[in-house]
Order: sequence, then structure tokens, then C-alpha cells
Amino acid sequence: MDQKTTTYTLPAELYHENAFFKVEKDRIFFNEWQWVGRSELVKNPGQFITAEITNSPILIIRDNNNVLRGFHNVCRHRASKILLDKKGNCKSLVCPYHGWRYGLNGKLQNSPHFFGAEDFNPKNFSLFPIKVSEEFGLVFVNINVDSESLTSWLGPFTEMVNRVYKSNFVFHNEITFDVNANWKTYVDNYQEGYHIPLIHPQLNRDVVWQEYTLTNADSTSIHSVPPKSGSHEPGSFGWHFPNIIFNAYGRGAVFQRIEPLKPKWCRVIYNLFRPSDVSEEDFEANEGQYQKEVSIEDQKIVPLVQQNLETGIYQAGPLSPKYESGLAYFHQLLMERIGTGE
Repeated sequence: MDQKTTTYTLPAELYHENAFFKVEKDRIFFNEWQWVGRSELVKNPGQFITAEITNSPILIIRDNNNVLRGFHNVCRHRASKILLDKKGNCKSLVCPYHGWRYGLNGKLQNSPHFFGAEDFNPKNFSLFPIKVSEEFGLVFVNINVDSESLTSWLGPFTEMVNRVYKSNFVFHNEITFDVNANWKTYVDNYQEGYHIPLIHPQLNRDVVWQEYTLTNADSTSIHSVPPKSGSHEPGSFGWHFPNIIFNAYGRGAVFQRIEPLKPKWCRVIYNLFRPSDVSEEDFEANEGQYQKEVSIEDQKIVPLVQQNLETGIYQAGPLSPKYESGLAYFHQLLMERIGTGE
């Protein structure tokens, strides 16, 4: 390695401060694309899904002209959530609080018994829009309606996914864990293979972790590690700033996102996909269990790190130029976004 100066982690307080969490929400998560669900759930008019971006409710719905639309899940009258279910089908969007009804295009259609003043104009009270797009059979959203296109934002991440993600893949299942850790603590863990020998015994038996390499560019980290002879387990992984992950696992693939909930809590969501010619039982007994084991192993160590980040004893630590360049790159991108507000 030709690095002459040691790179250090982010200051510990940035992993638990309320004020910094608010800044991240405004400057990062309200400006970056996030995948929030599968396209198959909103393929027909009236079908919808709901989600939250750092505790901000959103909804995605297919309108009667087959256009996929995204909105803040907030009524323009008194701020109630409009859709309460995670997924479903509806003919219009009706607020459960006072009955204001919106079309699938977000325009206010009826405000029953409101008796508005003379200057009340329903055209001025459409739902607040968000940007929405689709890729890899997933729905992506961006709170910032003036943001760059999803295609441009994804950059080299798309090529990496397409090398592995096959056209015959079908949805297998979704796994969700709430973890007592800041979202960055979990991303830090993903962005290095240094911990593989001690934390992931099965993965360590399948790959040559000493040859773990990372390529960091265009807000993406491509992780590569050669499999040991006879192993069919993962050798390629990818991360896109700030919190989107793609892994190849044996015959299948996993899309993952790390969703900030609170300064000291995050939600880790996995969507597993398998080849259509592989049975659900076969895949679950092999790749499905493998993914769960690796996830559980991470979820045991990450909260322990988070606890010590909050004590005031640890301030920052040195990063390995060989194995932890992914952390350094993640931290660099984070501070650039925080510093410029872009």
C-alpha cells in the first residue's frame, strides 16, 4: 500500500447525536434515491405501496393512465396519513381523518362538508409529489423532485448488478431486522471484509478473505473476494451511497437497504431473489439460511460497537488502507454531502 498518512473513522459523536441525525435526514436522505419496494406490487392501476424515508411517510401508486407516481403520504388538510396499509389497491386516495379524496394522480377531487372560503381553490391542494423510478424490478424514490435521474445516480452500480441479476429471478422473501445501532455503524460493518475471519465462520470457509479488494468510485464500492476451491458462495458485493446494498449469494441475489429510524436505531431490510427453476424449499434451505446466518452474525457485533461509540471513551480509530478503504470512502462521501448540502 502506498498510503502515507493514516485515515481515521468519523468522530464517535456523529453516531448518536440527534442534531447530526437531523442534518443527515435533510441533506442526505431527502436528496438521494432509495429503493422502497418491488415493481410487481404496483404493476396495475390502483395498486400502491407505502414506506418511510427517515420517518417521513410516502406512498407510491399506479394511476389510471398506467403512470407510476409518488407522493408524501400526508393529507393537505390536517396532515393525517392517507394510506395506512403497506400495500393494496384503491380507486382513489381517501384520507381517514376527514374524508378528503384525491385521485390516483394526486389531485384533490372532493373535500366533503368543508365549506371553504371564497379563495379556497382545490387545484392548490394536490398531494405533495416525490420523484419515482424503477430499476432491477424495484421501485426507487427521491424526496427531491429536482434530483438527477435514477440511471445517472446508479452509475457503475447498475453494471455490477446486471452481471449477476438474471432475468429469470423471482422474489423469494423479505427479511427485516431492527438493530440497536446508528445506520452508519451498520454501513461501516458492510464496507469492510476485515471482520470476516472472526465474525463469519461459514463465509470465511468459502472465500479467501485475505484477497478481499474494493473499488471505490462514483458513490459506489464494488467488493470482490475470490471463492475457495469448490465453493459456490458469494465473491462479489456492491454498495451505493448512502445505504443500498446488493449481494450475490450462490444461485440467488439480495437487495438490501439500511433504513435510519433514530440516531441509535436502524432497520435492515433484505429482499431475496432466486432463479425461477429453483424451488422455494431448496433455495431457503441453502442460500436463504446462508443469508440469515451472515445477517445474524452482523447483528450481534454491530450493537456492541454502537454501545461503545456512545460511552465517550472512544473518539476515533485508524482504518486499514488494505481492508477498510470502503469505510474511508463512505465517510468521505458523507461529509461531502453534509458539508455542501448537496
